[in-house]
Amino acid sequence: MYASYHLKADELNVDVIQSLKNTFHQREIVILPKDEYDAWEKARHNAAFTEELRNRIKDLDEGKGIGKTMAELEAMVNE
Repeated sequence: MYASYHLKADELNVDVIQSLKNTFHQREIVILPKDEYDAWEKARHNAAFTEELRNRIKDLDEGKGIGKTMAELEAMVNE
């Protein structure tokens, strides 16, 4: 399960804490400031993007790509 709570620190209260306890039971949770969360998400996205690029380059190296000249690509656009 993936749950995300977005609120300001001064909005934390007993009800929010109880909701977290009910949602996650004995699981470990992490609370991050928004700027740190954003940096983490960016790094995670960049790692996934980099892996996808590596996989595509590997496919091309193995001859799995489709080669087209610029003229062929332009002709496809104009069809």
